[in-house]
Amino acid sequence: MSGETLFEPATNLNHIEIQPNGREISVIESVDVKGSHPPRLSEAFDRVLKRTEVELLVRRFLEPTDTQNSNVELVKYHLRPYSTEKIGFLGSHLCLVAQIRTANRDESAPEENREISFFVKTLPWDVPSQAAYIEEKGCFKKEAQFYEKLVPLMMRKYRGKQWSPNCYFVKRNVLVFEDLNERGFASRPRQLFDEKTARAAMACLARLHASSLLAEEQLDGKTLAEVFPDQVRESEYKRDGRSYEWYSNAMDLAIHIAQRDLGFTKNNDCSEAILSASKIVFDLATPSTSKRNVLSHGDLWSSNLLFNKSEDDPQALLVDFQLTRYSPLAHDPVQLLHLTTSRSFREAKQKAMLEYYHACLVETLKISSYEGKVPELEEVMQGAEEQKYPAVVAAAIFLPTVLMDGKTGAKIMDNTDSYEHYYFRDRKPFVDEIMSRDEEYAQRLRETFRELAELSLIADTLPRLT
Repeated sequence: MSGETLFEPATNLNHIEIQPNGREISVIESVDVKGSHPPRLSEAFDRVLKRTEVELLVRRFLEPTDTQNSNVELVKYHLRPYSTEKIGFLGSHLCLVAQIRTANRDESAPEENREISFFVKTLPWDVPSQAAYIEEKGCFKKEAQFYEKLVPLMMRKYRGKQWSPNCYFVKRNVLVFEDLNERGFASRPRQLFDEKTARAAMACLARLHASSLLAEEQLDGKTLAEVFPDQVRESEYKRDGRSYEWYSNAMDLAIHIAQRDLGFTKNNDCSEAILSASKIVFDLATPSTSKRNVLSHGDLWSSNLLFNKSEDDPQALLVDFQLTRYSPLAHDPVQLLHLTTSRSFREAKQKAMLEYYHACLVETLKISSYEGKVPELEEVMQGAEEQKYPAVVAAAIFLPTVLMDGKTGAKIMDNTDSYEHYYFRDRKPFVDEIMSRDEEYAQRLRETFRELAELSLIADTLPRLT
C-alpha cells in the first residue's frame, strides 16, 4: 500500500516520520503515557490496535523470560507501512514499533529502553474494492481462525522445527506476527528457486503437513474438514461472484498470450481447450477420496516463503494462510514447484524434490511420536501426477500478478480503478505493457502459458483428481 494513505480516516494527518532513506511517510502514532490523542488520531489508530492490545501482544512476545525478573512498561508505539512495494495481494502490511521500558526488580539495576517491531496485517481500507473482495472471499477471517483455533491443536504434539512465524495477536481484520526480518528472514520475490531453496521450502511444507496429521490424530476419528469446516472451506476457486470474474479474466489473458506469442492460433481449438480444461481447479475444493488429505497452504508463490540467510542450509517459514484447503499431500509440493521453479528444473528435479519432501514428512512424524499410518512415497508420487495440471492452471492465474516488481504491483493494486480493472475486467493491457519492458517477466509468463496450452489440448489423457 502507499506510504501516504495508511487508512482512510488518517489521510490528513500532519505527523511525519523521517525514514532512514529520507523519504517522508505518514504514520499513525501514539503519544507518551502522560499525553493524550487528538480525536481523529486516536480513532485512526484504534481502528487497527488499541493501546491495551499493544500492551498484551508485547507481554506475549516477552513472556516468560523477560518478564520474570522485570517490570515492563509500554512507553509509546506507532504504525508505518512495512514496505513501499507491494508484498502481498490479500491485505495491507504494516510495521508496529513499540518502545518499552524495563525496570529490573533489583532496584540497583538501571532502567532499559528498547524497541520491538512487529509485522501487522490488516484490510486495505484505502482501496475499498480490494477490501470488499477480501471480505467476500472470507480469506482474512480464515487466516485469523487458522491461528486462533487450528495452530494450537497442530502444535500440541508437534516436535519439529518451526514452520510459520509466531502470531501474538488476533482480532477481526487484524493479525500481529513477529517481525521475521529481525531474525534475518526475507522473501525471494520473483526469483526462480534453486535446488537448495526448493529443498528448504519442501521441508517446511512437510512440517506443516506433519502438524496437520498430528492434529487430526487427536480428533477421535474425525477429519479436520469435519471439525474445522470454515478453516478449509474453499475461498479461491468459486464458480460464482467476483472469484469467477477473477478466474475468467486470468484465462482470457492466458489465451491472449498463447495466440499472440506462442503460435496457438484461433483455428487450433486452443482457446476452447483452455476454457474447458482449466475448470479442473474448481475440483480442488473437494478433498480426495483415495488419498490422505492435510491442511494445505494453497498459495505458494515465492513471497509466501521467507528464508534465513544461510547459504549452505537455508531454513524456510510459511506466511499468509488465507487460502488454506483440505487436499492431498501432493497438492502443495506440486503447486510450489510450478510457482517458483522453471519447467526445466521440474523435469530434472521434481522426483528428487518429492522424495525429499516425503523423507522430511516421515522424519517429522517420527520425532513427534505420530501413531497413525505414515503416508507412503507412492501416494505422494501418484498424487503429484494428478495435481500437475491444476498446478499449471494456478501458475497461469497467479504468476502475472505475483511476478510484477513491487513498485508496479503497488501502483496497480493501491488504486481503486486500476485494481478493479486489472483483477476483474481486463488484465491484458497491464500485462502487455510490463512484458514489453521486463524480459524476465515475459519469459516466465510465456513458459507458463505454453505449458498450459499444451496440456489443455491433451487434457482428456491426463490423470484426473481422485
